[in-house]
Parts: sequence; structure tokens; C-alpha cells
Amino acid sequence: MKFTDTSDSSIKIAEDIRSYLQSNNLAENLPTITYEVLALQLIESEEANARIQALLNSEIDPESINPESDKFDPIKAIISLRHTNYDEACWLSFLLIYTDDSAQTEWAFMKKLYGGEGLNLQSPLTWQLLNEQPSLNERLEALAVSLSQNYPKPKFGHHRAYESLSHLPIVFSSYVDFIDEQGGHKALFRPVDNALDRQQYFKLLYDLIRQNIYRFGRLSTYEYLCLLGKLGLAEVAPDSCYIAEASGPKRGAKLLFGMLSNEQLDEHAVGLADYLEIGYQEMEAALCHWQKSPERFIKYD
Repeated sequence: MKFTDTSDSSIKIAEDIRSYLQSNNLAENLPTITYEVLALQLIESEEANARIQALLNSEIDPESINPESDKFDPIKAIISLRHTNYDEACWLSFLLIYTDDSAQTEWAFMKKLYGGEGLNLQSPLTWQLLNEQPSLNERLEALAVSLSQNYPKPKFGHHRAYESLSHLPIVFSSYVDFIDEQGGHKALFRPVDNALDRQQYFKLLYDLIRQNIYRFGRLSTYEYLCLLGKLGLAEVAPDSCYIAEASGPKRGAKLLFGMLSNEQLDEHAVGLADYLEIGYQEMEAALCHWQKSPERFIKYD
């Protein structure tokens, strides 16, 4: 992004947003404060991304990998594992998007899930251990039942609000089958002979995942691929904001750009992101958060 000082930059970004609207013959008839609130959401999105990028160059505590530890942190664990156990880093990334868990809950869901709640394992539910399980579907059923009977019951995050533990066995089975059919995580996400650029490969993988992983819709697929790209696990970057199938981001885009077609909304979301020099995922998230409270900034984690 062009600006880093929040106190000054929100006003400048708001001016740039209005400048983009003017240059594209779009109405700018919202109260001035709404553009500044959107600017603050954009800054918040960029800062969240910056925190992840900073972790990439930080020393990671080995205990971040251990779900039994108070220091467990799946994002740090993924970063720690990405060069030493690529499969495990990808598997943890999948689990993180599946649960939409966060540090706000102290990773309560991820700790129980990755710890293999109720399976009497001697180690975390690693990718290798998962694939070594006899009668995998029965073990996944047992995991789902154990998690659902746990108190307090693990809660999916906001982005997975309509998910149910009853779906866990088929979701996980579809993921395992899909990865195996592709020849493994590395063959899928880091193919040796890939001639596509980062955005083209994002689109190809997006379509593949939507077709093959049960209950991974627009948002889960988008966030999974964005996470893999940001953490260096896949050479991908979003090719758009994927507004067409969205709910919150589409409402935000309509509020900002007007009642346009899905294609036009996505075109302008991308156009504004490029104009402001911000990532497409950051734009998508900011539009979603902004439309919930366009005249008052609310921080969302």
C-alpha cells in the first residue's frame, strides 16, 4: 500500500478512493466518513498481512507445533514446518481454514482437532499419521463424535459459521483423496513443470479445489490458496477478488461502486486494489468488513 501512517493515510486513501470513483464515472455519493472507514479497513487488512510477513523472518518457538502446549500457534507452526515438513505445513493450513480458528480463542478448536481428540494418539494428528490410519473413515467418524461431545464444544469461526462436525469425515476424506490423486501436496502446489504464472495457477487450483473438496466453497478455497501463497507453500496469488459468489464482499462492492453486474463489481474491486497498491485478498476482506459498519470503524480479527 502507498501509505503506512494510519493517522494521516486514512484520509489520503479515502481521497484516492473517491478519485478512483471519479475517474471511472462512478457515483461518490456516500457520506465522507464512509470512505475514511473503508480506508481504515484497508489499512487493517494490510497490517494483518504485514504481521504474517514479519513472522516469516522471525525465530519460531518449537513449542508452537505442539497442540498440548500453551505456545501452540498453527500459523507459526506452518511457518516453522514449511522447509522441513512440507506435507505437514499444507495439512495444518487446511485445518486452519477448515476450522477458521484464531488466537482469540487461544486456538481451542485447533488444539483439540490437531491433538486428535478422543483417538488416544501418542502424537498429534499429523498428515503421515492420518494416512497410516486403518479404517480411516471410522477413525474420522470417531474424531467427529468425540469433538462434538467435548465440553465446551469446539466452535467454527465466523467464516465457517454454517459448518458442522457431522461433515468432518467426508470433508477430510475428500481432502485426503484429492491430494493423493494429485500425487501429493508438492506435486499439486509446487509442480516442477508448471508454465503458468502465479495468478493463472491460482485460478486453476481454485477450480480444482471447488470441484473436489467437500464443503469448500468460494471463501474457504480462496482463503486456503491465499494462505498457501502468503506462506510460500505455493507459487500462487489471487487473480481477482472473486466477488461474484460472495455475500459480504459483494454487498460492500455494491455499496461502493453501485448496482453493477458481478463482473463489473469484481473488475472495479481489482481496479481499486491496483490503484491503491493493495492485495486482492486485502481488498476483498476490507469490503466485507466495511459493509457491516460503513460509518464506524470496527476492528475484525
